[in-house]
Amino acid sequence: MSTEDRTATTVAVVVTAPEGVQKYTARVSCTDGAIEQVEPSVLTRFFEIAEGGEGAAFVRARAVDMTGEARSVDGSKPLFSLTFEEAVPVESISLHFETLLGHDGETIPNENVRFDVVE
Repeated sequence: MSTEDRTATTVAVVVTAPEGVQKYTARVSCTDGAIEQVEPSVLTRFFEIAEGGEGAAFVRARAVDMTGEARSVDGSKPLFSLTFEEAVPVESISLHFETLLGHDGETIPNENVRFDVVE
């Protein structure tokens, strides 16, 4: 199956961050569908949907680690996941980070972030 044929109902925004994740602000948009649900994964205590979300074609989500829950991230871990109202083409989903900082104060590189299709 080619990438163009792939669809997803749920995707996870996954990060590889050996120095942990201190905070992030991310915008995920979809040109072919609406979001049904957004769920935090790594940072759950101080996670919020700043714009969009349920029923919208985009979400701007942010979180900050105030308690040290993401001081170290072993392997690749989901930051958050999105469920769409119906299956959407994977190529219609885009991701942009306004902020993505590790606990070392450095920006986590874009190549350390990806989408994983959950279902």
